[in-house]
Amino acid sequence: MDKDFQTKKPVYTFQSSSETLFSIQLLDFKTSLLEAVEELRLRRDAEIHYEDQINKIVLEKQELEWQKETLQHQTETSNKQHKEAMAAYKKQGKYQLVVETKEKEIDGLKEILKTLQISNYTLQKKLNEMVSNCKNYITVEERLQEFLP
Repeated sequence: MDKDFQTKKPVYTFQSSSETLFSIQLLDFKTSLLEAVEELRLRRDAEIHYEDQINKIVLEKQELEWQKETLQHQTETSNKQHKEAMAAYKKQGKYQLVVETKEKEIDGLKEILKTLQISNYTLQKKLNEMVSNCKNYITVEERLQEFLP
């Protein structure tokens, strides 16, 4: 009969308060780690986005520089043609008409060149802003790295 009343060890056990505290700390650590990983992922995505934007701006700037060079070449060619045409038309007595036509062409090309120079300046300004933003972002990232273990 004594054997019937012997206490059996329970299948379940209650955690001690230190084990509970450890579990809470472990859960808190895991949460912090997941947050840090997510923040790093977001930061990496932002860096990729900024790099893409910078690359697009650099390509756009290069295209504008090529357009500017092309227009400058066209302007030089037009000026040369204008001078040649003026000499030819002076001989024929039609100097005034040619001068007006070529001056209009030159004025038009100058306006286009001016527009491209403004566009180039605007893109350079955007590029400088993006570079500044990237530098600020890197500075913030470095500061965040100081706080992360």
